[in-house]
Amino acid sequence: MAAMQFSSRVVRVVASVLLVLCATCATLVTAQVNFSPSWGKRGAPQQEACKPSMDSLMYLYKLIQDEAQKLTDCEKFAN
Repeated sequence: MAAMQFSSRVVRVVASVLLVLCATCATLVTAQVNFSPSWGKRGAPQQEACKPSMDSLMYLYKLIQDEAQKLTDCEKFAN
């Protein structure tokens, strides 16, 4: 019983130290991120690269449809 109290106390102390350490690190760190319209692009803008392909759209459509079917099946079996 005494060993369990000791380990519980050690766990609380370690958790408290980690919490204080994380809080201290969070207060010391600062960052700023600015995004512009041409952020991350090199050279001329490429509009065709942003167009999704029909295969990708069909894959996403099928994936959503399959997940919706799974949800309806789960509801049928739950009731």
